[in-house]
This record gives sequence, structure tokens and C-alpha cells, in this order.
Amino acid sequence: MNWYENRKLEKLELAPDFQSMQSVSLKPKTQLGGPFRLRESRTGKYITNDELFQDKWTLLYFGFSKCAEICPSTLKFISEVMRVCDAKYGPDSELVAEERKLQAVFLSIDFIRDNPEVVEQLVRKYDPRVRGLCGTREEVDAAARAWRVYYSSVDETSEERDAREAAGVAVPEIDDTYQLDHSSAIYLVGPDGKMKDFFFKEMGVEDIVSRVGIHYSDIYGFSDTRQTPRK
Repeated sequence: MNWYENRKLEKLELAPDFQSMQSVSLKPKTQLGGPFRLRESRTGKYITNDELFQDKWTLLYFGFSKCAEICPSTLKFISEVMRVCDAKYGPDSELVAEERKLQAVFLSIDFIRDNPEVVEQLVRKYDPRVRGLCGTREEVDAAARAWRVYYSSVDETSEERDAREAAGVAVPEIDDTYQLDHSSAIYLVGPDGKMKDFFFKEMGVEDIVSRVGIHYSDIYGFSDTRQTPRK
């Protein structure tokens, strides 16, 4: 049973059909995203969602460093999306500085094996604007709940859990080959910290780059909700 089934969440009103060029207004019943506080892999220091997203466009992806195939290929894909966005939108004089370049955030759901050093070893293989985050079980759960992200837990019987906790061991011990299941969406977060869209790698680079451009120009009415005007 997954995270959604466990909690019987309110059904989301999703984004409009982006094949149409007609401007529409979307007011989701449930806005994805919310407050979290996690450690950044590059510095080892805690950072909040507001500090992370403020005045930047961000591609947000949840995964884990020991992922055998999907996470590495998705991070490579995200890096390519960023490169093509740079080439396509970077020279556009009508875009302000925050829209000229994306950043990406890899948020680890593996609170057992992933620490800042481990996550940094992974993200440094890709575009230098890919930032890594990690945290404790409670910190990761808070971020996953905010973004409606499903991820599997370690298979453990109640007897095994009771014995572990009785021994004072906070989390299960797993080796580097243990794989975790998780959601695969890539979220586009605006410079106001609000989710604007979500993508899947199967859509392809060009389609996602085009949709990012749509949000840069904001023709669908996803208004900037920051209190102060951007410079």
C-alpha cells in the first residue's frame, strides 16, 4: 500500500492541457509544496525551503544515492534540460537574471544511508547547479508529505522492529544494494517557491524545455506570489 492509499488524500486538480496555447487560470484545491528544513550536501548546513527556492527557478527531484539506474539517468536528464534551457532562453533579453538559468535540487529519501558527503559525491557528477539535500526520517517525511511524494520503507516485521528499538537502534541496517521505491516526478518550482508544473523523464527534453519556457512567460496565469517585486 502506498503513501496516497494510506492517507486518502484529497484528489488534486492538476495543471491544464499544455498542448493548448489558450491562457487559463488554475487555482488548485491542494497546492503541492510546503515548509521543510534539510541539510545541504555542499555545506552540510541546514537550509529551509524558502532559502532554497527564493528568486530561482528550480527542478526538484526525489531519489536516493544508491539507486541503481533511475536516479542517475534522471539526474543526467535534468542536467540536459538545464543545458538546453540555457541555450534557448539564456540570450533572451526580456528575461530577468533569475529566469536565465535553472537550478536543480536532488532531495534524498534515504535517511538511513545518505548523509551530506554521500549525496554530494552523487550530485557533483552532474551540472554544478544540482544541489543535494538529506535529513533524518522526520525531516525527510516532512518534505515528502509536503510534495505528496511516495517512497517505500525498509521491509521489516513488527518483531524485527521491536527488537531493533529495544536494542536502541533508531533505524534498520541495510547494505548498499538495498533499493527503495519512490515517485519519479520532476517538479518545476517558481521563484516564489510555488510549484508551477511537474514532468516525467519520458516526456523528453524538448517538450519539458518548451513547457519551462511557457512558465517563464507565464501565459497560463501562474502568477508570481512574492510580496516584493523582483529586481
